[in-house]
Amino acid sequence: MNSQMRVANPPPKPLMIWDGECHFCRRWIERWREITAGEVEYAPYQEIADRFPEIPREQFQRSVVYIDKSGQVFVAAEAVYRSLRCRPSKKWLWWSYQHIPGFAAVSELGYNFIARHRGFASAITQLLWGKDVRPPTYFWAHRWFLRALALVYLIAFVSLWIQIDGLVGSNGILPISDYLSLAHREIGYKTVWILPTLCWFNSSNGFLHFLCGSGVLFSLLLICRIAPAISLGVLFVSYLSLSVAGQAFLSFQWDILLLETGFVAIFFAPWQLWPRSATAAIRPVSPVAMFLLKFLLFKLMFMSGVVKLTSGDNCWGWINHSFHWSALTALDYHYWTQPLPTVFAWFADKHPEWFKKFSVAFCLVVEIIVPFFIWAPRRPRLIAAGLIIFLQLAIAITGNYCFFNLLTIALCLLLIDDASLRRASPTYAPVAASRGNHRSHRHSAVKSLALLHRTEARG
Repeated sequence: MNSQMRVANPPPKPLMIWDGECHFCRRWIERWREITAGEVEYAPYQEIADRFPEIPREQFQRSVVYIDKSGQVFVAAEAVYRSLRCRPSKKWLWWSYQHIPGFAAVSELGYNFIARHRGFASAITQLLWGKDVRPPTYFWAHRWFLRALALVYLIAFVSLWIQIDGLVGSNGILPISDYLSLAHREIGYKTVWILPTLCWFNSSNGFLHFLCGSGVLFSLLLICRIAPAISLGVLFVSYLSLSVAGQAFLSFQWDILLLETGFVAIFFAPWQLWPRSATAAIRPVSPVAMFLLKFLLFKLMFMSGVVKLTSGDNCWGWINHSFHWSALTALDYHYWTQPLPTVFAWFADKHPEWFKKFSVAFCLVVEIIVPFFIWAPRRPRLIAAGLIIFLQLAIAITGNYCFFNLLTIALCLLLIDDASLRRASPTYAPVAASRGNHRSHRHSAVKSLALLHRTEARG
């Protein structure tokens, strides 16, 4: 349909008209309704088509129809992009449709294909999203990720506190005061930026204990959701100071991961002093911080797999740019050589050879392929979370990697959205709170229909 077409009685608010008998349409209209947040009204053509005789009924059956306040009519993919442009995060779709060569043609081609195969599209939607395709919310993940991170911090500070004197104290293995003095003498004033630590001001044993004690205190405050952003800031600075002071003792992968996660979490945490009551309004989760934390999990898993294949060690089965099942022998040695094997590592080492090879292949799949599902719709994303958590538990059972596995599992919590929990527990409150404006959308739709009736009557 020509986008220059207009209707004689335009709606008071932009209106999206859809096929009320289409199950696939109903699902996606609910998603768009939340994205547009009341800026656009929605109505099935079965109830409203008679108000716009200029638009053929067949057009309503073929595609969605969008009518703006001036009465201009848009259909199909153009209608979708036009309606979504009211949200700043979606304006790029409409801009691309107008300015990028080929984008409009591909969009319309894709829309027409889906419109002709709605049953298939509905099945795919069910497979990937489930019954709820609305934009996901992460209130549960937000709360429990921060608590899990606080627990990791608590473990890190407590375990270090009881060893700090012997490791980097004045009479320790690598005294921090000697280390900083030597670094300053060799490098000069730039050392402060190269080795960022509060120990430049005080490197005594008492101050090292103060840093550890501060970490324990603010970890407990974070668990109780007291001043979460401030607590995370103090925790990051304290652990960064201790990790520099710890030298070789705190330069492991899990120490770096904790610093990266802790820094991003500062911007993920709510800026409040006291825990909010259950009836208080729930603030949206920062999408930028959420993306960065998910990307951190993606980077951790993907690079863990890539580094294995690029190490040049044939035990990972990668020989001459191809996989060889017979060469998957990494676990033949892993259980003997890993940090502090547990009693379960002995039993794991007794598994049949085929099971060890399968376990190596499974590890590579989870680390290299599964991370891409972090960015997928709900069901593949939940599968990715489950597989990564399973792998981390298996590693933790057979070896001692400090808090590394627990921290990775904490990051996996961010892949679990509220709709998943609502399906498991219908009484889950944050989802209901986050969807609380859904009723107001329906009310505004009814109000819009009434206005249309009055407009037509005046005409």
